Amino acid sequence: MTQPDQTLDFIASLSLPDTDALLRQAETVPASAISDTDSANIAGHSVVSFVSGLSPQNREDVLNSTLLMQLAASAAFDKTQQREAWFRFYTEGLGKLGWTVSNSSIEHYVPKHDAFTMDQVALDIIESAVGGAGFAPVLKKTFAALKKQPQALALFEHHSDHGWLGMFQILPCSQTAEGNVSMLLNCMQFVHNALRYKILFFTYRQHEVQVYRSAQLAVLNTGVYRQVREAVLDKLGGNASQFIARLAL
Repeated sequence: MTQPDQTLDFIASLSLPDTDALLRQAETVPASAISDTDSANIAGHSVVSFVSGLSPQNREDVLNSTLLMQLAASAAFDKTQQREAWFRFYTEGLGKLGWTVSNSSIEHYVPKHDAFTMDQVALDIIESAVGGAGFAPVLKKTFAALKKQPQALALFEHHSDHGWLGMFQILPCSQTAEGNVSMLLNCMQFVHNALRYKILFFTYRQHEVQVYRSAQLAVLNTGVYRQVREAVLDKLGGNASQFIARLAL
């Protein structure tokens, strides 16, 4: 396991994108108001869902740790040309922050139906993953809410669409009996044969798009992350608010 000093050095070494051109958040999230209910946020190109019972601190830690590595990976690698390197850097970085992530590879995926939307594909992948079926109810609520909240959807699409390539993550989370965070890390990338500016709710056909995915259960050791929490916050700076929008479920 990486020592705290090594992790602090790693965090300090990360480069992040220029914040001048960022799309700002839709709504500030008061952590104290979301502990006893299901909730969800957009964090850059991630949709993060929380099952009720997850503590406010754990929810904040999930958002900040995953956002930091998302931004750092995007600064280090071109997602349109280096998707495997991007994902490897992202998952290995999460591991240094206290997440257990077993797989750093992205594999080709064939959707079940000829015509599909990406939210349907994401739900299929998560329901079929080990430990994923229990997250289906909160994800369905999250997708339904996102359809009705155009500002949050615009934030998500702004960071997910790259012309010919789309990349996004669906990250449903719950809290373990030990107080740690259990997350289904589902990263999806797709290459389409025409310029698109819609991500989740656009209907594709199999011959129009190639889909890649990685789905695995990851656990955040809160005791490990506690030692680097302030360093993550300091590194994120204004990014923590500029990239995050709360969804009203």
